[in-house]
Amino acid sequence: SFERGLLSSTARYQIDIEVADDEGNTEHYALLLQDRLEHGPFPVSRLTRGQLMPVAAQSHFELERTPLTQKLFDAASGEVPLVGDVTIGYDGGQAGDLRTAALNIEDEDGSVRIAPANLNFEANKDGSDVRMDGELAEVDIDLQRSDSGQPVQVSLRGIGLSADKQDYDAGFGFGPSAITLERMEIKAGDEPAVVIQQASVEEALSRGSRGLDQTIAYRIGEVSAKGQTLRNLALAFSLRNLEESSLKALVASYKEILDSSATPQESFAGITAAQQQELQARGLQLLEHKPTLALDEFGFETAHGSARLSVVLDLQSPSAEAFTPDAMITSMLASLKAEAGIDKDLVRDIAGLVAQNNQPDGQLDKAALQQETDAATELFSGMALDTGWSRLEGERLVSSLYYADNRVTFNGREMSVQEFIGFAFGSAQNAGLLGQ
Repeated sequence: SFERGLLSSTARYQIDIEVADDEGNTEHYALLLQDRLEHGPFPVSRLTRGQLMPVAAQSHFELERTPLTQKLFDAASGEVPLVGDVTIGYDGGQAGDLRTAALNIEDEDGSVRIAPANLNFEANKDGSDVRMDGELAEVDIDLQRSDSGQPVQVSLRGIGLSADKQDYDAGFGFGPSAITLERMEIKAGDEPAVVIQQASVEEALSRGSRGLDQTIAYRIGEVSAKGQTLRNLALAFSLRNLEESSLKALVASYKEILDSSATPQESFAGITAAQQQELQARGLQLLEHKPTLALDEFGFETAHGSARLSVVLDLQSPSAEAFTPDAMITSMLASLKAEAGIDKDLVRDIAGLVAQNNQPDGQLDKAALQQETDAATELFSGMALDTGWSRLEGERLVSSLYYADNRVTFNGREMSVQEFIGFAFGSAQNAGLLGQ
């Protein structure tokens, strides 16, 4: 509904939401928003804040109380759970913020307390350029496990959200986005708390010299549990050299299949031969431009050492002579480069942690612990060196693998693919990893 006034107008919006359950049924929900629109070029609320730039309109909206949202209003102690302000420019661009009230939700299963949150955003007329940043200071969850009745407390501190996307079209937006968490603490019963600090998920899409480059990285600054600490945990992937039009066509075909049924399981269960052939053709088009798939970083650190692994795969169109799935996969791999390194001191730290946790009461005589830790470290290091899977550089075990043109270079030793497979099975057999 809309009612126009002299200096301002009022509007009422309905947002329809459909949520599919596990059985494929769809539930329909409707949220109502009340909006007071101040007319431009000089809305009174902007003038009172000293904002003299002329604009088309200034919106002040809030969530309306309905039977569906009544619990939110109760949790907000009578405050409006969601409010926002949006400035609409003469160029169609919008800028504003969303704010949520403090919420305290309680039932027979426990309680959830959520601090006030805010989200600032800017968008141009067609929504192709979007910037936003938001923060939520605190979340406290206090529940009881249904199976044991054991209390579980989870606290989150310093949740952040940011995005700066340009040229957003067909599900692609160029630029970075991130979700960050300063601290999370999980405590179950009388067990020591697990503490996670400085966690983040970072993503970015950019145009490179040979196509689109997509990166995503999961990082944790520190994890502490039972007196032990791991630092700088990282898991980072990238897809590079993706031809833009081929990728968009593949995503469009994939989305069309997903939209054909209520759930992804139903969509792919009912996929037709024509749809399957189209997906395969789109994928082959993407491979023609020789994309790169990479595990850029996987690793962590202990108090005395670090471990790191990286893998880079250069892909290509499969050979016309490849008729079996195995042959197609092999011919799609143009080259592979992998590097790994682990400090012996990190092996010692992990071995000590395992030895201590294997004790019923978590306690072990220091001399016995040292002896067991040293033995496990030397066993692991000796096996890695004796089998040829690693070489020693200082106090670090390192490995390298390079494949191209049906040749393998492993730790500096060049061999054919068949020779490498024989080496791998032989060393595993000698180490007793394959049994009899």
